[in-house]
Amino acid sequence: MTDRQGPWEYYLSLQDKFSIHTNWHRQHLVENLMDLDGFISSISDNLEAEKLAPDNYTIPLGFFHVEQPSRIRYCHIIFLFTILERRLRALLKITADLKPDITKGFSEYKGSFLDRSKLFLKNNLEVDLTSGKKWSDINALQKIRDCIIHCRGYIQESRDVLFLQQLAKSKKIDLNRHDHVLLTDEYCRELGKSTKIFTGEGLQQLYNELVDLEIKKQKIL
Repeated sequence: MTDRQGPWEYYLSLQDKFSIHTNWHRQHLVENLMDLDGFISSISDNLEAEKLAPDNYTIPLGFFHVEQPSRIRYCHIIFLFTILERRLRALLKITADLKPDITKGFSEYKGSFLDRSKLFLKNNLEVDLTSGKKWSDINALQKIRDCIIHCRGYIQESRDVLFLQQLAKSKKIDLNRHDHVLLTDEYCRELGKSTKIFTGEGLQQLYNELVDLEIKKQKIL
């Protein structure tokens, strides 16, 4: 990490370097992930396809080929949204502190975290988070994260099932035969880049508004 890089920028710079990608994953992960019977029975074929040495033929190695790639990607999505949510919550708190005349607090709004944030900021600062070109990706990031956290990646239990099905139809995500979300390296990188842009544009605009509000408040005092 360089002197000019914060933890966020450093993490994003390592995404490509440590992304999970194998030929086997492209061909077989969709039909085997989350299916333990299929996972156990398919290890032999999977490892043969990778042309691994016979003495490397072990269940732990098969586990890393079948289960681990998607679990790492799940963690990646959760981590991305956690960083974004922490930054946005901090700015929401500052908004409430600088505007004591707010008639409707953040917790009184309904919907997802992003929906509440959008309405709260639009009503109190006239800041429109949806005006940025990356809002749709940020919205998708939250819906995928929520499905992972609350439904174990099983879209049929998600409140956003129709949205996630549409993502699958557009080839942004994959679904295994049991309707669990499968994430590709490419889409994880795309969401990471969009999150960085949104942080640098949308949240920067919000930050600038809050700075101006603080200056005005100090002048009044």
